[in-house]
Amino acid sequence: MVTRRIRAGVMSAVITLGVALSGQAMAMITEKDAAELDAKAKATLTKFQAETKGAEAVFANAKGILVCPKITKGGLVIGVESGNCVLTKGAPKPLYYGTTALKGGLLVGVESYSMILVLNTAKALANFTSGSREWEVGADASVAVAKIGAGGALDTTNLKKDIVSFIFGGKGLMGDVSFEGSRFKKQDVK
Repeated sequence: MVTRRIRAGVMSAVITLGVALSGQAMAMITEKDAAELDAKAKATLTKFQAETKGAEAVFANAKGILVCPKITKGGLVIGVESGNCVLTKGAPKPLYYGTTALKGGLLVGVESYSMILVLNTAKALANFTSGSREWEVGADASVAVAKIGAGGALDTTNLKKDIVSFIFGGKGLMGDVSFEGSRFKKQDVK
């Protein structure tokens, strides 16, 4: 009986967290929020380039760059993640996106991290930015996860794929590292 109440309480907390996080990422953003996101994205890119050998060349050759300065993930068996992102390269002006994911499995903990999504081809950029629909990792395109080797140098194995993600700066502890199922949806600036 007590175990059921504990499980119900945990599930309720996870669902509440999920609703709160998805609402945060999917809401329209204000001009002030957009300006703050632009500044955080610029700082994230600067930090990544300073810490990662070869990042400048990857960014110079990219057709599009999506920067998510902070994605928060949390869960216990069922997990949710959410954040706001900005396309800093690949469009005449910045485009804003919310990202969310709902995951199940062996999930435990809470963490936040930064992510940069590099779109290496014009086709990948067009698929990502076309229309106002959601774009999902795994359904709309596969994304290669780049690895950073010894001394901060990039492992060049996956860097030529159509879409490459860089996940870094993790804070917290989470028993899940999957990126599949993450959804990105355009946000309007009001």
